Amino acid sequence: MQEISQSQEPVSRAQGDHIPWGWVALTVVGLEIALVLSAVAWVAIYSYLIDPGHDLVYYQNHAQFASPIVSVVVGMPYLFFACGWVGRKAGTHAVAMCLWVWFILFMIDVLLVLLGGATAYIWAMVAISHVTKMLAAYFGGRTALKDVQRIRRADV
Repeated sequence: MQEISQSQEPVSRAQGDHIPWGWVALTVVGLEIALVLSAVAWVAIYSYLIDPGHDLVYYQNHAQFASPIVSVVVGMPYLFFACGWVGRKAGTHAVAMCLWVWFILFMIDVLLVLLGGATAYIWAMVAISHVTKMLAAYFGGRTALKDVQRIRRADV
């Protein structure tokens, strides 16, 4: 009986050792929505609670200035936790999957900045934002990989 269990590999070990691209796409879309909603929420908080009483142009200018900062501040925990969660679905490819999530977000942001016209401030904030997001995605992927390895050790 024991020989059979050692010679046969558990089914759970074979599952999830690839990058599930559907989950990558859903994670990217979810993160983009969360980042945009966070920027909108910050501008709403700013306009209603912190500095009310100005015209629309004032708040639009504030949104252009503050949105990249919001992206840096909330982007790190969003990517870390999202990648830590979704990376488990890739098994041993968790880190690679999480870096793909970051890379696709990076390409979307670069395309949007190129289409929208960018200042030096915007390019600097994109650089800062994506360096921190890349690190968050990497460490989220490492966390997911450690969880996968721990679960697999427990299965054996």
